[in-house]
Amino acid sequence: MQKALIIVNNKNSANNKFGESIAQFLLHRGLIAELIPINNFEPRKLEEVDYLLLSGWKNRALFSISQPDSEWINFVNKLPNLDGMQTAIFNVSKLFSGRMFKRMKKYLNGKKDNIDFAFKSSDGSLSISDKLTLNEFIG
Repeated sequence: MQKALIIVNNKNSANNKFGESIAQFLLHRGLIAELIPINNFEPRKLEEVDYLLLSGWKNRALFSISQPDSEWINFVNKLPNLDGMQTAIFNVSKLFSGRMFKRMKKYLNGKKDNIDFAFKSSDGSLSISDKLTLNEFIG
């Protein structure tokens, strides 16, 4: 059975909600889906994981969206090489998700050559388009 690990920044309740929606969707599609906060991440959690989904960081202010907090940077530094694992990033933001995704990819450079998918939500819910993209992501 295929396994997905969804890692969320627990300081951001909207990202938690989006992560929970993603996990529920994947469970309904027959995958084993585990949702954990970044401060509980251990590299061994990636053993036997087929799909990894990573949330963005907490937005402190409108113009600091693209600046990660130290907790998110420490989390990324703990990640092993992710090549060979389907990897997606996600975020909840009404504005500037593109900048956050660009910055996330920059910090993940060296861990994963190419991010497979990026999901965004304005309110933490999973849209029909997100569900279609997730279906494509899990094949």
